[in-house]
Amino acid sequence: MKMDSSKKPLAPFWRIGKRLVLPSFIFCFFFFFLMSKDELVEKFLGNVSSVVESGLAYGSQIGMWLSGAFLVQRLITVFFWDGLLAGISGRPVPRLPKDVTAMILFGVAVMGVLATVFEQSITGIWATSGVFGIVVGIALRNVILDVFIGLSMHVEQPFRIGDWVMVHQNRRETHIIGQVIEINWRTTRLKTTEKNMIVVPNSRMGEAILTNYMKPKPHFRVDLEFILDYSVPPNRAIRILTAAIHSLVDDFKFLSAPEPEIRLHKSFNHGQGYEVRYFILPVNISPNESKHIAGKSILEHLIQAGLTPSVSKEKILLEKDINYAKAATDDQPEPSLVVANFDLFAVMTDEEISMLKQSEKKMEISAGEVLYEEGIEEDVLYLVAEGLLRSYYLLDGSDEEKKIDHLSVGMHLGEDCVMGRQMRSSSVRAVSDAVLIGYPGSIVRKIAKGNGRLLALLNQNLSLRRDKIKQSKWQLKPKKGAKKKSKTSVKETIQTFFSDLFPDSNSPKTETS
Repeated sequence: MKMDSSKKPLAPFWRIGKRLVLPSFIFCFFFFFLMSKDELVEKFLGNVSSVVESGLAYGSQIGMWLSGAFLVQRLITVFFWDGLLAGISGRPVPRLPKDVTAMILFGVAVMGVLATVFEQSITGIWATSGVFGIVVGIALRNVILDVFIGLSMHVEQPFRIGDWVMVHQNRRETHIIGQVIEINWRTTRLKTTEKNMIVVPNSRMGEAILTNYMKPKPHFRVDLEFILDYSVPPNRAIRILTAAIHSLVDDFKFLSAPEPEIRLHKSFNHGQGYEVRYFILPVNISPNESKHIAGKSILEHLIQAGLTPSVSKEKILLEKDINYAKAATDDQPEPSLVVANFDLFAVMTDEEISMLKQSEKKMEISAGEVLYEEGIEEDVLYLVAEGLLRSYYLLDGSDEEKKIDHLSVGMHLGEDCVMGRQMRSSSVRAVSDAVLIGYPGSIVRKIAKGNGRLLALLNQNLSLRRDKIKQSKWQLKPKKGAKKKSKTSVKETIQTFFSDLFPDSNSPKTETS
């Protein structure tokens, strides 16, 4: 263990040393060879021709220039790009500025070789190579365009490594959506939601219309449209859709601020369109994956409420003066339809369900309203018919609410008082407008006495809910002695500047679909 601890401080120096060994060795070799060239020739080669001596002289000088450029480039990369700037910004520096630095240094070295070794006028070389440069420029115009647009993108930073972007094409179905994983001197590499890598020339990225899902703010808005039949009252539809999208909010992938919202959208012949609007962090979840999760949750909540998305349909009237049954427009769900969708009633007989229905009481609460608070005595079992609720508790000496669990359509709550004859173990607040059905605890206990499966289910749910409360309290218990890291204002300013100048070259570890 002592050996490991002593080696840890030396690890960075060892990595730096390994990167400098080769260029340093090559530079030292040519340096000593150049300084002692005459002595080495006399000692080992004896009388050699002037051609060999000239070749050794030219070779040593050329090697000195090129090895010097190689060593300087490696020193700048290690100590400036990967050392100073990476340490200040806290992010690895991309390849593009390193490659540009290397090209400049080796260009200077080549000019030095021509001017000092071959004693050629650099001005004359530029003049005589003008035509050749024009020809090469025309032949490599796309490559040169890629390089300069890559540099301009690095200055303007329309996107960073790790950003989710959409590259617009001529047709909408050919648009490219992907996460930027690398920006080099000629191309930009994107990782699509299908786990494929797309290499796009920088010239194409510079010319195309581009949507950055993570700017100007890191969150991104997603809109989904669902069409429901006109027989579904708007208040009920909004309540169900709100509960479905709020049940996904975790402030990691789906955000609570800005808050998700439901809006009436277009009207169609076969139903009313509703726009489900929510916000995500693309760095943690891709837009396509969020649409899959949100659509699945919405369909599940609609099915639980006995609804399905509307489809085009036609009515054919074969006879006149026929009284067709009108669709129900009551904003409250029919208890018989709701009960049929609850898992709780799958273990009950028709007679027991009928007995329970005779004592049921429907109630509606608004978003933010408290159903009951922790510590009160109440002998009622509640079933969530529509909407979304949240169970929570308050920390000792604080008014801050700590979430325990979400209670969505089809779930029941209140077993702690019904089965245990105890006070409420947690508080419950409505996240969205909700409709609940309450059943007296005496009726529930009477049915459970003669139905072992119902009794076992209630006891099991009661035990699971108590475990969730304990687990939540342990996880959310504030840590003592936690030290906050502080930075000077000067360091924060420098870090912010270089973080904007050189974005992270490592794409975030996200799972996309």
